[in-house]
Amino acid sequence: MTLPSRPDEAKKRRQHHVWQKYLKSWSTEGQLYCLMDGRIFPTGTTNLAVERCFYKIGELTAADIALIKFLLIDVKGLHPLTKKNHDNFLKLVTAPAFFEGSATELDEFIDVFRTNALEDYHMGIEASFLPLLKHALNKDISFYSNEKSCITLFHYLASQHMRTKGIKVKTIEVLNRKCGLDVSRVWPIMSHMFATNIGMGVYLERKSRRLVLLENTTDLAFITGDQPVINLHSDGKKPPATLSWYYPISPFLALLLPEVNEDPAISTESLTSAQVGDLNARIVAASHSQVFAQSRSSLEPYASPTSSV
Repeated sequence: MTLPSRPDEAKKRRQHHVWQKYLKSWSTEGQLYCLMDGRIFPTGTTNLAVERCFYKIGELTAADIALIKFLLIDVKGLHPLTKKNHDNFLKLVTAPAFFEGSATELDEFIDVFRTNALEDYHMGIEASFLPLLKHALNKDISFYSNEKSCITLFHYLASQHMRTKGIKVKTIEVLNRKCGLDVSRVWPIMSHMFATNIGMGVYLERKSRRLVLLENTTDLAFITGDQPVINLHSDGKKPPATLSWYYPISPFLALLLPEVNEDPAISTESLTSAQVGDLNARIVAASHSQVFAQSRSSLEPYASPTSSV
């Protein structure tokens, strides 16, 4: 992350919380289907899971910085490398604030930085994962035996899980209700730190976890949503004690990462239409407001009876 090179550098206001390139696996001639508010409609990826300035860093107070440090940096037992990473990340995203007010042109530079910085950071994470995604779409997950590739994989999956609108809304609400903490201003920064913590934890357990490529040859296609990475051990009501990630990467392929020393509950050889239907239902249940599919028929079981486009 750096300050923009020009005062007129464009602000990236339309910010996606689901990767467009990921969604293209469900599109045909640039179009896929979306289920929203009970209605199914065709659209392009540019119009999905997007919000104006979703990742923009607001003006943070000293109390906001202290809250971030309390929750994520000054934590007993935190891995030293993770602590160092968090410290550096926080300094990087908040440093421009020290120069505010010195000149109108500089303030504009800083506003562009605040708007674009975390969006650009996500783009970097996506770019690093793209070669692995291409391999997986070609039914090759041999990259899992490479330590550096595992770092990339787990950082990406954890970031995709934590970056979404659904996680943002739910986490802000829960922390406010249960702890009286308002993290709304600092969440764009905290979400990256939480993703780093999760990714680091899974990376340290990688030798005890199997990465499974699930190939779907049934008569039902996989669907995805605006919460594309889900924990199959979550019931959606209370925080799960264990982790088993499910991540569909196309209508016919998905990645599955079972819990430590756990055999996958499903496999390519035994996958049934009923199991695909259950996985799709889990994606729908975990979604915030949008579900995506290659065909309209894949979404019809979840639409309102009066849905029509």
